[in-house]
Amino acid sequence: MSNLRQRKKGLRDLAMYFAEKGKVLSQQEYIDATDKPIPFSGIRNVFRSYSRAVVMVERSEPELWEMIKAPKATVTPKVEVAKPTVKVEVPKAIKSKEDGKDI
Repeated sequence: MSNLRQRKKGLRDLAMYFAEKGKVLSQQEYIDATDKPIPFSGIRNVFRSYSRAVVMVERSEPELWEMIKAPKATVTPKVEVAKPTVKVEVPKAIKSKEDGKDI
């Protein structure tokens, strides 16, 4: 049996943990994790099941839930392509239009 204070603290801890991980862990991933904030037996005692705890996190901590579910912005480095330089030679025997003489 749990009280309201335990549920609120547990939900906040789970939400922060999921936000640090960047995703909601599956039940097996959570059981196998070594750095979990609440033992799995504690989740079962307070929330009755792992799936119910996840739903309660979603409803009680909407701003953290958005951080958890937001897609990660991947930064792609821009590659600068060197432009080839083209040297154009102008023949010396071009007549100017104005005076008709060779340059």
